[in-house]
Amino acid sequence: MITLNHSINLITEIDEHKMPERLLNTFLNLSEVQMETMLRSAFIDALETEGFLETINAGNSWAVLKVGQN
Repeated sequence: MITLNHSINLITEIDEHKMPERLLNTFLNLSEVQMETMLRSAFIDALETEGFLETINAGNSWAVLKVGQN
């Protein structure tokens, strides 16, 4: 089996004028690592719960896309 690791660079743009004040305060009190971890987890959860990986992999018999977590 051949395994290829690759990555994409996701950018989150947060409009602090639209974010509820209580969430903004909580978010700003997180470290950069905590913010990245939280956003990564939310993205992975969306991939899994919305069935994106199943859709992407549908009909593939020779390659499967998976999410690898560090």
